[in-house]
Amino acid sequence: MNEAADKSPGKKDVTVIFNGRAKVVEKDFLTFAEIVALSFDNPPTGDGVDFTIQYTKGHSGKPKGSLVAGESVKVNDGMEFDVTPTNRS
Repeated sequence: MNEAADKSPGKKDVTVIFNGRAKVVEKDFLTFAEIVALSFDNPPTGDGVDFTIQYTKGHSGKPKGSLVAGESVKVNDGMEFDVTPTNRS
């Protein structure tokens, strides 16, 4: 399959930092689940495992904030995500 054909017209690659590691994504928005998957090689799993997502260097309308399951955020080149596994009790 041709890689150029896979790219959506008008979209560009952006570099995003996930837990200190830079990755290139070609998306305008990332979902909570996509951010977790990009942040860990093998995300922790099991009963009671949840994740806390904080971000900085976002778009000017919302340069920093947090996400909960089911939400998404518009990505910006150089945006940083700090994703922490947590346990519900």
